[in-house]
Amino acid sequence: MPANLLSIILTILFISLFSLIFVGIDVPFPTTIIMLLLLTNAIYAFLSIFVQRFIIELYKHNTSTDKNRFFSCLNKYTTFAFFGLNHSVQLTLTRLPLLINKLLALLFFFLILFNWLIILIIFNG
Repeated sequence: MPANLLSIILTILFISLFSLIFVGIDVPFPTTIIMLLLLTNAIYAFLSIFVQRFIIELYKHNTSTDKNRFFSCLNKYTTFAFFGLNHSVQLTLTRLPLLINKLLALLFFFLILFNWLIILIIFNG
């Protein structure tokens, strides 16, 4: 089995098992994955308000294509899941002037957090 396929399977398994922490607050299993990905992207969106370039460079470092070993691929695919949404938005925001950039980064953070809270409210009434 190639390293890429095995690392994709293990990444999906890791994210699925790690997302089970939300089962304790009465959220059903498939939705826990969405909650986990939204929460981790919200954490990185919050950090991106202050150190945006560092978060973008961290994403690029973790997803560089010159590494094809098993653990490098595993790190790459978990980075895709946990950073992906935030990285796309932050990359777009870097082209804007500083004040608009920071305001939209803050708005993006609150939007992700709001979506996470909506899912929580749906399942917990």
